Amino acid sequence: MEEKFKISTVIPTYNRQRTIKRCIDSVKGQTYAVFEIIVVDDGSTDKTLSIIEKEYQGVVRVIKQNHKGAQAARNAGICAAQGEYIAFLDSDDEWLPDKLEAQIEKLKANPNAVICGDGIIQQDWTGNIPKAYDTTERKNKNVGAKRLFRLRGKSGYVYKEILSVSFCLFQALLTSRKNLLDIGMLDEKVPSYQEWDTAIRLAKKYEFFYLHKPLFVYHLHDGETISKNLQKDVDGLEYLYEKYQIEFIDQLGSRGLTKKYKELMDKCLQYKDIRALKYFGKYILGRMNVFIFK
Repeated sequence: MEEKFKISTVIPTYNRQRTIKRCIDSVKGQTYAVFEIIVVDDGSTDKTLSIIEKEYQGVVRVIKQNHKGAQAARNAGICAAQGEYIAFLDSDDEWLPDKLEAQIEKLKANPNAVICGDGIIQQDWTGNIPKAYDTTERKNKNVGAKRLFRLRGKSGYVYKEILSVSFCLFQALLTSRKNLLDIGMLDEKVPSYQEWDTAIRLAKKYEFFYLHKPLFVYHLHDGETISKNLQKDVDGLEYLYEKYQIEFIDQLGSRGLTKKYKELMDKCLQYKDIRALKYFGKYILGRMNVFIFK
């Protein structure tokens, strides 16, 4: 008899009354059935909870917490999970129907692996798709426009590669609960780029399998998201570049860390953030092979 992988889906949510049903339905509609669905409500003040209670009573486990952020919500879900494996999904996005089935095929080869893959971007608002997410480097104002979201991921022991560039989003990440406990859970202090931090820590210990096929739909929509919050964008990169500065040098060389400083300096200039001066100084020192570690 074929082994059955028990997967707990962890969905952090905050004020997602417009998207929570679509999200949960995409989990219920998987061709490989999940073991349980856990929604961690991060202090919603809209109708998110009432929708879940009305539509999914007895189907979805709900954990309530005060507004602590998505990482704290994910950690609460990991702690409560009874399945052997954890698959994350953001409450404003959705999985494609065969997402888990495709990942399980890879998991059979190495039950300790981390599985991730590509996605699809769907534009749900009338603004421009940010260039970072526009894989064709064109802008489109049509609501409902879809683009293939290729993250150029790699398989194997990819610690060096994933330090260089992030290619594993939470919407696609599947790994064992044991692995997540082994890395000390998720860092709740990361302001943004939380999936990059998690992937770096997992890649240091575990093999990755990357599927070059869409697994999820990433919805770009009106409303506050971290990817559109310029302050958090810089805060997140600054946090990670300081957290992993020794690892950057060890794996990517001094030029690798210097390049990171240059990228952050350029982003600060783009956002008119005064920290551009700080990272200009770090960039110049890096060119001289001088680094000041905290």
